[in-house]
Amino acid sequence: MWTTQQLQAIPQLLLEWYQVHARPMPWQANPDPYHLLVAATMLQQTQVQTVLPYLDRFLHRFPTVRDLASADEEEVLRYWSGLGYYNRARSLHRAAQQICRRHNGAVPCRADALRQLPGIGDYTAGAVVSIACGKPEPALDSNGYRILARLLAFEEDITLSSSRRLLGEACRQILPEHAPGEFNQALMDLGAMICTARKPRCLICPLAGECRAFQQGLQTRLPVLPARQTGERVVDVCAVIEHDRRWLMSKRTNGRLWHGLWEFPRVRMEEEETPEQAAQRIAETIGAQVDGCEVVATIRHGVMHYSVTLHAVRCRLREQTAGNNDTLRWVSPQEAQKLPLSSPMRRVLNRLIQKQARG
Repeated sequence: MWTTQQLQAIPQLLLEWYQVHARPMPWQANPDPYHLLVAATMLQQTQVQTVLPYLDRFLHRFPTVRDLASADEEEVLRYWSGLGYYNRARSLHRAAQQICRRHNGAVPCRADALRQLPGIGDYTAGAVVSIACGKPEPALDSNGYRILARLLAFEEDITLSSSRRLLGEACRQILPEHAPGEFNQALMDLGAMICTARKPRCLICPLAGECRAFQQGLQTRLPVLPARQTGERVVDVCAVIEHDRRWLMSKRTNGRLWHGLWEFPRVRMEEEETPEQAAQRIAETIGAQVDGCEVVATIRHGVMHYSVTLHAVRCRLREQTAGNNDTLRWVSPQEAQKLPLSSPMRRVLNRLIQKQARG
């Protein structure tokens, strides 16, 4: 499909471009393996501009592997709150604990050792060992796979494991031993700035002369991706139960998506049910009796393959049989802001606080 000779001009062209156009990143001055591990984990499925403020806050609170390993999960989730894909935070937390047990608190500079830790795959392991340790290991994210698919006019679905293996082999053939970290970062930057998913800027791309897709006019058709699923539309309701200027919040104990996060108790609205009736149903399940229910906020968000409309229904507590426990808690608005919340639930909370401030 390709030869090393066809690829050998790419590293120099890419590194020369990177020296001029590299995006400034906080880990460039001090590429610490632990900092790279946190950054690469956050960058899975999330864009750089979204990650950077979370990264700074997270590392300020958990500056070392041991700090992270000794924290409780709820605090880790609180500092991840709003970034989404919370299994990443839980896996990172478990990985830190295993690093302390197996590697005396030092992040290993071996890709095979890193891949044995929870939540660490080829991309994260490659980013850590190439950028922080200077070892020639590919670190291909979606940008890297897209660039290689276009360079090689690769016409197979790049999400398949067989395709990723072939593209990884191609990357390994050209990865420069003297600058593997810079090369990997250059691929990421080129994909973010030039070789974008839509409307690639081929005329100013440093690799245009080596790109088969550009030469064959295929750059907008590649890479090949699976057909995108249409999101199923659903309606959820969360009950904002008030009493003595406090709200009742519950902790999720099931499901992978928001496990361990706090929320206003939430259900899927049933057919022919009103939001107010759904809120009454929520109250009954947690041993509360409420009245005066009204919709106070409606937000829309996407999760997995669902397009969700979420109604927040505020109710007054009339009577309650269940008190505070491990999964149910009365909180003030200020206390609610400090809990680990999902992004949609934080949007609901912010709407409620704004309404409260307006009186």
